[in-house]
Amino acid sequence: MSFEGSSMVFSLWHLLPSALSALLIIALAILGRRSGQRNSHRRLSFVMALFATLGLAGYLKQGNFIFYPLDQHVLHSALGLIAFLLSVSLFVDAIIAHRLTRKAHCGIGYVAAAFVLLALFSGIILFYGGLFGGDDAKMPEMPSSPAMPNLQENASSILPETEAGEYQGRRLVPISEQGNNALSGTQHLDREALRLNVTGRVMRNLSMSYEELLALPAYTELAYMPCVEGWGFDAKWTGFRVSDLLNMSGLSPKAGYVVFHSIDGYSTGLPLDYLRDNQILLAYGINDVTLPDERGFPLQLVARSRYGYKWAKWITGIEVVDGEVRGYWESRGYSNSAKVGELAFV
Repeated sequence: MSFEGSSMVFSLWHLLPSALSALLIIALAILGRRSGQRNSHRRLSFVMALFATLGLAGYLKQGNFIFYPLDQHVLHSALGLIAFLLSVSLFVDAIIAHRLTRKAHCGIGYVAAAFVLLALFSGIILFYGGLFGGDDAKMPEMPSSPAMPNLQENASSILPETEAGEYQGRRLVPISEQGNNALSGTQHLDREALRLNVTGRVMRNLSMSYEELLALPAYTELAYMPCVEGWGFDAKWTGFRVSDLLNMSGLSPKAGYVVFHSIDGYSTGLPLDYLRDNQILLAYGINDVTLPDERGFPLQLVARSRYGYKWAKWITGIEVVDGEVRGYWESRGYSNSAKVGELAFV
């Protein structure tokens, strides 16, 4: 945003206990207004604390807390953590500490319920991806195999360096208006020093300079980058085909999957057949200008028909492996196929 810069983990071990805990906190806030319900309140509190702890454990099992940069996923995580701390502290005080007055206890309980409602609502929005925030009209059906004729055009690696506003009759979203996510903020790479390394199940390792990459056959295409958070943008991408680069290295008969490594530690992967059949580009240009640092210089993967967390930026390494590998966000609960239109979380 990937989500790339977000920290949400969509796992049943997180979803179900957390949702049940949230409903119980709301029930406790309602029950707290009534008298003569102390025993029921205690029992519900115990079950609530148990489910809340299980939900947190399910989160930590597949992911980690990241609170920067601020996006929808991070907001949901922060709301959920605040609700967890408030509700569990109330449970501990009621069972062990007994330091809060009834009025203070109820007041904090209502605040916890408010945070729970916000976390629950934001979680529903995230779970359904673009349903609440996306624009289906901007996400045309794209082929998975084979590549559409005339989808790409021959191009020059020497870019005009004047940003284009339209291509093939379609308005291009200006770079300044494009959404962007990153694990550790914008990366700044030295053009003269950088190398793209190709390793793994190849006949020979490659270590190519930026100028050598520009010498590869260049193509340009219009593609929509769809983020799982519900936003996206149309852009004109210029670069070389991944398959052309892999053909230079030669592939082992066992080669079946390609992992892309970014300078900031990010990684994601795609099947070799998908990259070949769809003539997937590694772009060094966007809207007729060289990729700015914030957009992923030197290279961004144009993973057409896949969600944005597959569109890795700041790529400096390509590893060819035997079988499927789960990348940064995929190992934290995101779908490894990342097909647009399918559920992005597992």
